[in-house]
Amino acid sequence: MHIGKTVWAKYGNTAFRCGIIAEEKMCGKWLYVKVNWIDDHEFKMDRQRLIDLRGTDYRSDWDRIDKVHFFDKDKMIEKLNKL
Repeated sequence: MHIGKTVWAKYGNTAFRCGIIAEEKMCGKWLYVKVNWIDDHEFKMDRQRLIDLRGTDYRSDWDRIDKVHFFDKDKMIEKLNKL
């Protein structure tokens, strides 16, 4: 079970998304997760722009488990504070 764990994912060339896994499901041999992304304004804006251009939303809210990276929030903050 990965529900409740913190993850990050890269978006585009420079965007960094952080969130908490809310759901998970198996699809074939792959585990997919639905993440509650925090302050994800850039991604949402880009997604809406594509919906407006295409007339439909082709993107799923489910991410394959190998596309997100787990991290310990407290350890990450400790490291960042050393910069």
